Amino acid sequence: MVSRVESPLPLALLRIVVPIVILFSPELHAARVLAASPERLGFVPEGLGIVSRLPLGADVVRALQILAFTSCATAILGFASRASMLVLTLSAGLLFSLSQRQGAVIHDMHLLWLTALLAASPCGAAWSLDAWGASRPAASVRFGVPLALARVLLGLVYLFPGVHKLRVSGLAWIAADNVIGHMRAKWLEHGHVPFVRIDHAPLVCAIGAAFVIAFELSFVVLASVSVRTRWVALASGLSFHAATQVLFFIPFVSLWACYVVLLDGALLERAEQRVRERAKAPPLARTEESGKMPAAAIAVGALLVLAVVIQGVRGTTQAWPFACYPTFSHLQRSAIPDIVVEVERQGVSTVRLTGREVALRSQDEWGRVFRLSGAYGDAPDEGALRDHARRVVLGAELVPADVVRVRLYRVEVATEPSRWGEPPAGGVLIQELRGPL
Repeated sequence: MVSRVESPLPLALLRIVVPIVILFSPELHAARVLAASPERLGFVPEGLGIVSRLPLGADVVRALQILAFTSCATAILGFASRASMLVLTLSAGLLFSLSQRQGAVIHDMHLLWLTALLAASPCGAAWSLDAWGASRPAASVRFGVPLALARVLLGLVYLFPGVHKLRVSGLAWIAADNVIGHMRAKWLEHGHVPFVRIDHAPLVCAIGAAFVIAFELSFVVLASVSVRTRWVALASGLSFHAATQVLFFIPFVSLWACYVVLLDGALLERAEQRVRERAKAPPLARTEESGKMPAAAIAVGALLVLAVVIQGVRGTTQAWPFACYPTFSHLQRSAIPDIVVEVERQGVSTVRLTGREVALRSQDEWGRVFRLSGAYGDAPDEGALRDHARRVVLGAELVPADVVRVRLYRVEVATEPSRWGEPPAGGVLIQELRGPL
């Protein structure tokens, strides 16, 4: 990372954008429901051991939500900017932690890395109530250093998934069959196929896979070297996320929205000046900067980068608030794991259900199913399995009290769209549950 003199505007824009993204994050709003459903919080990812023991009941969560909403508003407005970011980091961090305990980690932690970095940075020096009526600081390393650190953090999000793709699967990862397998797996999870059936164009799939590897490995460098390479990183990143949204149904708005750190501060300054001229506003007064290095931002940023690098090298995806982002590093077969709930009722024929017969699963629910099926390598929890079986039974409008025996099987379901209607057969027994659910 090379620090440089930069305008305060990109940092101010990041201060505005990140709280907006947090405000609209489902994890913030789901916390109250999850606090009232402790049976859904049986998974404790690495890093949340102490937090999982905190008494985050409904009343505490309600208070934390008030703090989070308030600090989002004050951060966006730039009122007590750094204190607002600190309160937002702590309150939103606790609220987001509940969503991580349902079965699979949601990779949203970069938002909290950035709020922590902003809390240690002069993020309220422009476009804020803190700076109302004050002279605009000139470009300085005070702004350049935290911006450079933010770009490195975003780059590391992409770097390690690319590294692990090559480490685990090598160049076989870019084979068309593998890419098609990953796409179809996501299509099955979402229950529909895209309008453009790119799986019928294997050469295009292989070229796209090569672009993914090149993009993931190069983003951190492109984002850090110069203004020109940042534009390349911006264009490549937006293209990457547009393709993953269209072809994999993975939007990841919370990540690419943070690309504001890639914008050229001088360009933002000129755009602002043109707006002021059209509004016939007086020119902004300017103050010279001392060029003193921001010690707090360097300390916090270095710790964040170190934690992200350690988890990235380890390839640990099921951890929070520091983890390697999803790698998709394995070679995807033409099937994915699922759970069949075999329900036996007194005097009634046995039925086999997945729950998908009634409604599509959310990505959180798929993650929970993968966890319970043993796909992540850990032993399933009987309480969580019982809760899953009960939800499937209720979803099928069966009466839990009538159930005398339930068996849960891990099965493999085909991802080829033409085979989605096939009922899962056989399977490996995970657990047998007796008595009413």
